[in-house]
Amino acid sequence: MAKTTILLLLSSILVVADQAATTATQLSPAAEKSIGDLNLEVEKVIDVVVSAAPPAKQMETMHAALKHLQPIKSALAKAKESGDEKKIAKLVFRVEIAAAIINAAPADKKLMMMEDSFNSVAAPSPLDCPTVDKAYCETDSKIQKAFDGVVAAAPVEKRLEVRATILKKTMYTAGSTINKAYADGDEKKIAQVLAAYSKAADEVIAAAPADKLTIMEKTFIAAAATGN
Repeated sequence: MAKTTILLLLSSILVVADQAATTATQLSPAAEKSIGDLNLEVEKVIDVVVSAAPPAKQMETMHAALKHLQPIKSALAKAKESGDEKKIAKLVFRVEIAAAIINAAPADKKLMMMEDSFNSVAAPSPLDCPTVDKAYCETDSKIQKAFDGVVAAAPVEKRLEVRATILKKTMYTAGSTINKAYADGDEKKIAQVLAAYSKAADEVIAAAPADKLTIMEKTFIAAAATGN
């Protein structure tokens, strides 16, 4: 697929996002440059993701990738509307991290990783807890406590294996499910998903050491289903 086609479509989307975020607040040249850098970073990601797809699938991949830009567009519009340049800088930083993850992903995983990574931009950052979304921070803290408890309960010789398995499957799915709820923007769905994971984590925390892994696998699968 011609790169020009990708750039034209992407440019039109970013222009619409900029127009939607028009505000009376005058941003500094540094903030405007950061937004320009963000747009360039997104442009590179789209090119990488589409180029990694088989030629026959590139048009389909491009349309899917452009849909995954919605969390970025929404976050950028909100940041610009607020006039808070710290929010803009933080958004750019998070997109840069997401781009690095996407670039490092195998070719056949780049589109999926793009969706997950860009969805994460819509959700609060655990690094900002506890000063942001209270329900999110409480759930994130419980999930981390449940995870630590499961790893600690495993036999010493298997802790690294258990930790890696949980991170790759259970914790990854939990993060993806929560991030997607925030990216979709449905407040009821966000509350439902957070409540489900909070309840699941509570059950793991309360379980006997020997039962923690089994309980986590069972309850976290059920919690993930609430995001569908």
